[in-house]
Amino acid sequence: MFLVIKCKIERIFAFAIIFMSIALTSCSLKETSAQVDNLKREYRDSIATLKSQLEQANAQIEILRYPANQRLNRVLHLIDLQDLDAALSEISQLKSVFPNSSEALASDELIAKINKLQEAQRLEEERVKALGYKAIPETTTIEIDYNTVVLSSIKVSKRFIFDAYGDRWFYRDADRDSKYITMQMSVTSTEHNPNLPQLAAYSIKGEEMRLIGEFDTEYARWEDYGTYLGNYHDSSNDFSKVSTVKFKLGLQVSDEELSKPYAIVLMKKNVLTSHYDRFATPPQSYIGSADYPTTLSIDDFKSEYAIVKRYNLK
Repeated sequence: MFLVIKCKIERIFAFAIIFMSIALTSCSLKETSAQVDNLKREYRDSIATLKSQLEQANAQIEILRYPANQRLNRVLHLIDLQDLDAALSEISQLKSVFPNSSEALASDELIAKINKLQEAQRLEEERVKALGYKAIPETTTIEIDYNTVVLSSIKVSKRFIFDAYGDRWFYRDADRDSKYITMQMSVTSTEHNPNLPQLAAYSIKGEEMRLIGEFDTEYARWEDYGTYLGNYHDSSNDFSKVSTVKFKLGLQVSDEELSKPYAIVLMKKNVLTSHYDRFATPPQSYIGSADYPTTLSIDDFKSEYAIVKRYNLK
């Protein structure tokens, strides 16, 4: 196809040169100029037509490079991703390019499946819209990449306790007219030096959430005072030695905020990094921030965020 079109273009140029030469030698200058203009127009039109045919041939070859079986596999992948509109578009192209293929016939059943999934999505969206944040399920066990996070012992109190050893511990007391939201976080990781997620608290005001603050992340316990100081290594707090390490989380919140609707929120990202400072106590810590946005909406909880607990919603 390419060679045929190319040859046609070359012939047109050759004929144009011959005709122009003849015209120049056999006609008057004025007649020759008119003939040359006519020839130019004719051959420009012919060349434009051939270029269009060449572009169409290129497009056809690009289509054929993406065969029916690959298109069907793409449809199945899009369905798994719940990208249903894209899956329907892919099926439409499959049926247009390969209308008689077995893959095109098989896609009819997929269209029916997609329609059912879309209807289920529509009903779920209506339910969430009607119930608001109450429709979003609470979850205390969440997988984030290489980490499995389990949250427990969630409570509100005047004191945030962490870095325990033996029968002693460290703590922070809340300011006047404030309390701490505290909890335990157990992280099981397949990595030897994983990053960790960070939690936050949000107030709930109608269809919008507003950030209250981000939780501090501390180690829950040390083997003894020596390991807390960093004089000895504590394998129980080292992911390269054990798969599961426990932490304590705390966030100071005003009594006013605690009396209104609010929720504990988890961003599904591992953002805190391990840090070692020999002159700090303890030397080991996790630093960083998830940089939670100032506001969240219900749609944000479709994939990026999870609600751990919500309070005071009626």
